[in-house]
Amino acid sequence: MAHKRPTIKDVASRAGVSFKTVSRVINGQRGVSQEVQARVREAIAELGYVVNYSARSLAAGDSSVVGVVIPRMTDPRALDMIYHVGEISERLDLGIIVLTRPMVDREMGFTQFIGHGIVGSLMLMGPRYVATYLPFVRALSIPTVVVEALLEDTSQGAVPCIASDNYGGALAGVRYLCELGHRRIAYISGSDSNQNRMRHRGYVQALQEAGITPDHRLMQEGRWTWQSGHEAARALCDLPEIPTAIFSANDTMALGAIAALRERGLRVPEDVSMLGFDDLYAAARSNPPLTTVRQPTSEMVERAFDLLLRARSGEETPPENHVLPTELIIRESCAPPRS
Repeated sequence: MAHKRPTIKDVASRAGVSFKTVSRVINGQRGVSQEVQARVREAIAELGYVVNYSARSLAAGDSSVVGVVIPRMTDPRALDMIYHVGEISERLDLGIIVLTRPMVDREMGFTQFIGHGIVGSLMLMGPRYVATYLPFVRALSIPTVVVEALLEDTSQGAVPCIASDNYGGALAGVRYLCELGHRRIAYISGSDSNQNRMRHRGYVQALQEAGITPDHRLMQEGRWTWQSGHEAARALCDLPEIPTAIFSANDTMALGAIAALRERGLRVPEDVSMLGFDDLYAAARSNPPLTTVRQPTSEMVERAFDLLLRARSGEETPPENHVLPTELIIRESCAPPRS
């Protein structure tokens, strides 16, 4: 037989007070003596009563909890983003609930949180296609912001988007490889997404500016993971003529690629230069320290919270793209090609 959860009326009965008095104690309101407060808290502890904050926020028509949707918990980049979300949410005194994308995609997954008033605003991290989520966002009708992806058609409206300059960052990074003298520059892509499309576009543009015809044999598809970077680098090593430099669409794949090159007896950067994207914590501590394109992660998350708070206060936040500049961080994983 299922155990019945205690209610606020059960607490009131145990403490010998009205349920309104219990409510005042829970909400920290004045007008209740210390002796009665002590009795109520003792009754709560004895019964194991849990305050139904979702019902409270629903009744108030508001919740300070932000729902944060990330692609997957195993993604180092997602965890880096969550670190900054946690840091800023603590400073702003906001609660967060972290959910992975499959939870959102599953029928009745995330909507149950919205429907019960637990989440009052939403932050979508790195969706592959923003347009896919627009019907979902419109139906929820709560303040929402997208981070690490842009509306490819701003006329679609509905939600503001924040991302780093993925195109410009890739362009600057591959230009740097070209300036070092590289001509055979490979690209390890991530899975299809707005970020990957922009980084691929920057890669191709930099090659064309240098008079280099993009070679599809030098483009390997990854999945943003260490293992996929490792697999892609092994495939590049099997080519009749290996690349002298590799641009990886993220740092995690770059680190996997470095491991694969070492297994083949190749040194970085003496034999093959390596360029990443993100500037994760591990990038500066890899061997060799990874040259990469730094995303302004803290600034992106700060902007996202600013937009959510403005929307919660009733201010209009237009559905437009906010693009923040990247920075090329030169370390020790790139060098001129061997003559």
